[in-house]
Amino acid sequence: MTPQSPGRAFLSVRDAAFRLGDRIVFEHTCWSFHRHEHWAIIGTNGSGKSLLADALRGRLPLVQGELRYHFRPLPGLAPEDSIGHVAFEDRKADVRDTVVQSRWNSLEEEGALLVRDFLGYDRVMEVNPFEVSSQHDKLRPAFECRQRRVVALLRIAPFLDRRLISLSNGERQRVQLARALSRPLRLLILDEPFAGLDAANRQHFHAVLEQLMRTSIRVLLITTRAEDLPRHVTHVLRVDYCRVVAAGLRTQVPHAPERPHPLSPPSPLARPKAQDSRRKTPASRLGRPLVEMRNVTVRYGSCTILQNVNWTVRAGESWALLGPNGSGKTTLLSLVLGDNPQSYVNDIAVFGKPRGSGESIWNLKRRIGWVSPELHLHFSDAATCLEVAVSGFHDTIGLFHRPTSRQRAVARQWLGRFQLLEHASKPLFSLSMGLQRAVLLARALVKNPPLLILDEPCQGLDLGHRRFFLKVVNGLIRSGSVTAIYVTHRTDEIPPAITKVLRLAHSHASIEGR
Repeated sequence: MTPQSPGRAFLSVRDAAFRLGDRIVFEHTCWSFHRHEHWAIIGTNGSGKSLLADALRGRLPLVQGELRYHFRPLPGLAPEDSIGHVAFEDRKADVRDTVVQSRWNSLEEEGALLVRDFLGYDRVMEVNPFEVSSQHDKLRPAFECRQRRVVALLRIAPFLDRRLISLSNGERQRVQLARALSRPLRLLILDEPFAGLDAANRQHFHAVLEQLMRTSIRVLLITTRAEDLPRHVTHVLRVDYCRVVAAGLRTQVPHAPERPHPLSPPSPLARPKAQDSRRKTPASRLGRPLVEMRNVTVRYGSCTILQNVNWTVRAGESWALLGPNGSGKTTLLSLVLGDNPQSYVNDIAVFGKPRGSGESIWNLKRRIGWVSPELHLHFSDAATCLEVAVSGFHDTIGLFHRPTSRQRAVARQWLGRFQLLEHASKPLFSLSMGLQRAVLLARALVKNPPLLILDEPCQGLDLGHRRFFLKVVNGLIRSGSVTAIYVTHRTDEIPPAITKVLRLAHSHASIEGR
């Protein structure tokens, strides 16, 4: 049960329960959201925060009790149509039909979707092209007026004529919010809205949310980081194990205690048996260049992403790659990974092989492990944890080759190393976000790569999962098992073992020590 607060009801749940597959979740939930309030749902990874949001917007069947919307939607719209939702899964849907390499190839093509078109009335309002109705003629002027205000509020006018696929993670986040706010909303649900944003954009996002909270739109924010909550959030709902455990004024609901982590990082020196026969890197080869860039410049039309970047990564080093949203971090990584066609018109050598000298991109990828939110988004909903881990041998998004018995054994050993073996046959996306990211780390390590690239690996993780992941990565770096490049917007997420920094800003780069 949750306490009732005075005021007019906006949304209410009474003795409710919802169905998720063959499970019943949030049994006997009672909660009232009033018109003068803004709420946050907090909890650890896997606690059910996003599931509750799905239930509130009608995505889970109600099997008991009552869910009532006390607000009035626009004529012709159901109440659920007046609930906006911006989340990791929304971005997953945007890229479901693409592959990682296509992002950079599409930048060279004319047919890629523009942000302006992505925010167009027909796409945002999901207009059926075969529908004949005068309703849209009435709604369109208000939509265009609303969108002009949103574009100005979120400062995305410079993005409108860019290709959607060219946006950085943080830029895409702002466009997703603009898309949601272009609809006639009564309730806006934001799931981890600060993930992937640099400090300046987080500050701007706070200001944007506080402006929104002064309008008639109610906000429900979902986060694992209570410290990210805007000042105007008045109430907090804390969930755990798919049930509400506390609700009330923000000042009265304690933060979720750190749940004992289910995974214990193994000794960094303990390797799966299938890897024991591999020799360590000879001392004479430590310090050899793995990545060399000389005066690297990347442009798309009149837009310069990187300019005259010089960078050498040597075996045994550990680097943090830092910079604001849109500074070119992901572009720089795409040059290392060989996904970007402009890597062939620049002076770049990876593992001593100049790009364009005939080295196969797949031979290159076999020696690089990679974890990123973008990679995470591309996997199929049906992919099991074992299939995801095994796909690391082939550097594919999914399995297109029958794995050998040895590959399956090594993948199982890496999953076992992170105490994930019991989840081997489960779909990746049935696990909590933290465990999903651990599976992706196992995928990156199955081939024992000399170079490990970690792009925002702690994005969306709660404190317990972040500590676990950072401890594992820090142990790998200290053991000399890998040379690491680590990208983050939060300096408290940089593993202590990292000693060097490449900082990007305004298309230029500078090198620092830690």
